[in-house]
Amino acid sequence: MAYEEPKFTVLEKLGKIEIRNYESYLVAQAEVNGDRQSSGTQGFKILAGYIFGQNEGDHTIAMTAPVVQTETKDRWVIQFMMPTKYHLENLPKPKNKAVQFKTIPAKKIAAITYSGRWTDDNYFEHLEILKKELEKTKLKPKGEPLWARYNSPFTPWFLRKNEILIEVE
Repeated sequence: MAYEEPKFTVLEKLGKIEIRNYESYLVAQAEVNGDRQSSGTQGFKILAGYIFGQNEGDHTIAMTAPVVQTETKDRWVIQFMMPTKYHLENLPKPKNKAVQFKTIPAKKIAAITYSGRWTDDNYFEHLEILKKELEKTKLKPKGEPLWARYNSPFTPWFLRKNEILIEVE
C-alpha cells in the first residue's frame, strides 16, 4: 500500500547519505513525555485517533508516511504529514487538544536511509554515520535530528524503511 509522503528532490548523494530539498507540508503533531519507544507509541495513538475519526465531523483522513519523531528539551514531538488536499482552513478540528497543526517550511535536509528494528542502538548507529558523512561536507547541521519511520510495526524488521533527517544550512 503506497502512502503519500513529503515531496523532495535529491540534490546529491554523498557516501551513504542524500542531500534533499523538501517542499513545505502540513503536519498534525502531538507532544508527549517518556523515552523514545514509549513516547513514539503514545504520540502515534493520539495522532491515529485524530485521522481515524476523533475529530469534528468524525472524518477519516488518509494515513501518510513517515511517522516523524524528534526530541525537544524535555519532550518528544510526533508528527503525521497531512494529505496535500488539506490546508489549515479545511482540516477537521481535533477532539483531543493534544493534536496541534504546524506548517513545515521548505528546507534542505541531509538523510540516511536504513532498514531494521526500531531500537536505540540502530538509531544511534545510523545517526553517527550521518554525522560523520556530514563532517566531510561544508554543510552545517541545524536543529535536532528527525527519526522517520515508514512502515507499520507488523512489517518484518528487515523490510522496514527508516530514515534519520537533519536540516542543513
